[in-house]
Amino acid sequence: MSAIDLIRDVYSFGGRLSLENGKLVVEASTPLPSGLLDELAAEKPAVMVALGAPLDAAVAEIVEEIRPFLPPAIRRLSDTKILALVNWSMIAAWNRAIEAATEHHRQST
Repeated sequence: MSAIDLIRDVYSFGGRLSLENGKLVVEASTPLPSGLLDELAAEKPAVMVALGAPLDAAVAEIVEEIRPFLPPAIRRLSDTKILALVNWSMIAAWNRAIEAATEHHRQST
């Protein structure tokens, strides 16, 4: 389910979503269905971005969740440094994909 679909579902059940201090806040007058909450938790960074959070805030949420599973040397880094590593990794992956696509295009022409 997309972030927009999740937001619509939360609102259809009478809930509200907002961003406060870089965190996703879920409010509802009655409990939301557990399946919806599970999906919301799984797609939290995408929902945050859909609500207008900067991408770094969404990635920071991911870092918070994965930090316990990182190697000790990386776990000790600040969020800013881990975000820099993530950004660098994404840029490197993008560059590899472009190079592979370019090579594929060269070979097919």
